[in-house]
Amino acid sequence: MKAARRPIFWFNLAMWILSVVISAFLIQLGSLIMSDVPTAGSRITVNDFVDETAQNAVTADIETVKAALMQNANDIEDAAFLLNSRSMDYRNQRANFENWIQTRTATASNDQNPEVVARVQNIEQLKLAERAAERAIETLRQDAVQQNRRLANLQTQLRQMNTTAYAPYQKARNWEVLKVFLLRLALTLPLLLISAWIIAKKRGSHYWPVYRGFVLFSLFAFFVELVPYMPSYGGYVRTIVGIALTLIAAHFAIKWMKAYVAKKQTEEQQPEADKRKLIAYETAVKKINDCQCPSCDRSFGNPKARKEDAAQVDFCVHCGFNLFTNCHNCGTRDNSFYKFCGACGVASEQIREG
Repeated sequence: MKAARRPIFWFNLAMWILSVVISAFLIQLGSLIMSDVPTAGSRITVNDFVDETAQNAVTADIETVKAALMQNANDIEDAAFLLNSRSMDYRNQRANFENWIQTRTATASNDQNPEVVARVQNIEQLKLAERAAERAIETLRQDAVQQNRRLANLQTQLRQMNTTAYAPYQKARNWEVLKVFLLRLALTLPLLLISAWIIAKKRGSHYWPVYRGFVLFSLFAFFVELVPYMPSYGGYVRTIVGIALTLIAAHFAIKWMKAYVAKKQTEEQQPEADKRKLIAYETAVKKINDCQCPSCDRSFGNPKARKEDAAQVDFCVHCGFNLFTNCHNCGTRDNSFYKFCGACGVASEQIREG
C-alpha cells in the first residue's frame, strides 16, 4: 500500500511531463544551434589535395579516349555490315557461276571463251572486296585495343593521383573531425557541468521538475550531439574515453556506497526517536508494507506471504527498529508509522505524544 495522496501522485506525474516538455524545447533549441555550427568550415574531400590541373588534363584525355572508343565501336559495327554484304555477294556470284558452268559446253581454251574469263574476274573482284572489308575490321579492332590500353593507363594515373592525395587528406580530415568535436564539446560541456551542479545542489528544490528538464536536455546533448562526433582514430579515442567514463562512474558509485553504508551505520547507533525523524512518512509506510526496514533497508520477510506468516515480527531482526505496533485503544496490530489506527481511528501514541 502506498501512502502518497492521489493529488500528489498526479502532481508528480504532471511534473514529469513538464520536465519532458521543457527538455524537448531545449533540445529543439540546441538542435537549431548545432545545425548552424555543424562543422568548423567547409567539408574537405580527397580532390582538395589532388593537382587540379593534372587531374583535369587526365580526365579530359579519358573522355577523349572514351569518345574515340565509342566511335570505333560504331565503325566496327558499320564495317561488319559491309563485310556481311560483300561476303553474301561473293557467295551468290560464285554459286551462279558454278551453276552456269554446269549448263554449258566448256571450250578447250579460256581465250576462246571470254565470258568465262569475265565471270571469273568478277568473282575475284568480289573476293578482294570481301577481304578488304575484313582488313578494315581488323584495323578498327587493333585501334580499339590501343585505345583501351591508353584508357587503362590514364585511369591508373588518376587512381595514383587520388592515392597520393589520400595521406594528406586523411590528416586534414582527422583535424577537421577533432575541430568539430571540440566545437561541440565547448557547447556541451558547460551543460553537463551545470547539470552536475543542479543535481548536487538543487535536487530537493521546489523547482526540481524545471531543473530536471534541463538535466534531461544535457544528457540528450551529450549522447546525441557529442558522442557520435567523438574522434575515432582507429577506435583508440573512443575506447579510452569509454574506459575513463567507466572508471569515473565506478569511482563515484563506490564513493556513494561507502557514504551510504557509513550513514546507515551512524543512523543505527542513534535512538529510534531520532531515526524516525529522518525517515519520510510515505517512504516508511511503503517500505514496511514491502517487508523492508526503513531504517537499515534490509528485508525482513516475504511481502506476498507477510499476512499469512505465523511468525510475524514487530521489530527488525537486523537493527531492532520498531516495525509494527499495537493500537493503545483497541490492540490492533499495524504499521508503526500509521498516524491513526485502521480499526478504531484513534491517533497513535506518537501523534498524541507530539
